[in-house]
Amino acid sequence: TKLLCELLQQLQSSDASCSQFGTVLGRRGLRSWAVVGDCLNEAKPAFRVVQRLELAGRRVFKVSPYDSTGACYKTVEDIPEQIDAINLIISPKIGLTVLDSMHKLGIRHVFMQPGADAADVVRRADELGLVVQRGCVLVSETPPLD
Repeated sequence: TKLLCELLQQLQSSDASCSQFGTVLGRRGLRSWAVVGDCLNEAKPAFRVVQRLELAGRRVFKVSPYDSTGACYKTVEDIPEQIDAINLIISPKIGLTVLDSMHKLGIRHVFMQPGADAADVVRRADELGLVVQRGCVLVSETPPLD
């Protein structure tokens, strides 16, 4: 049933490229992203995820509850602009809070990196009706915006 619902969503989508690159990365209209994780630490994958999305032409907002420098937003609710998608690369406990914020803000698309995609996080995203893609932005092909 879940697979049929996902296929139906793809068929109803105006972007036919979606199936080739996934339900989130494949949506070319998703230009504004928030990456939630340890985005400033060059040793962490979140730092490279930000770089990868920016290189692919996405506008990226860094969100890190760990940041004390002011270089990142503390929560997605702090971002003053509309966000099209969220990349979760954070602990599942924090990820659950982010999903609830997404729902509140009307953000429907979430890409979950390995480790952030725990069963309870995926289940909560499904309950909220969010469009979920699981994988790694660092190895997944990211389509051009145009």
